Amino acid sequence: MTSKQKENNMKHIPTKCPMCGGKVNAGTTTFTVDLTTGVIVVRNVPAWVCNQCGEDWIEDEVSAKLEVITL
Repeated sequence: MTSKQKENNMKHIPTKCPMCGGKVNAGTTTFTVDLTTGVIVVRNVPAWVCNQCGEDWIEDEVSAKLEVITL
């Protein structure tokens, strides 16, 4: 990913949580997919996480990698 692509991707990540107004920081989250044949859980996924309510956002690049894993 080029620096320009990363910069464009970051425009979608809020610095202030739209849910509660808390500060959004780099962190990790757990990504879960419920398939008809079972459940897939991916832990320690890089994400942006609100320090107040815990709402999280996964960048597009990480989301694309998760899609490959879970298909």
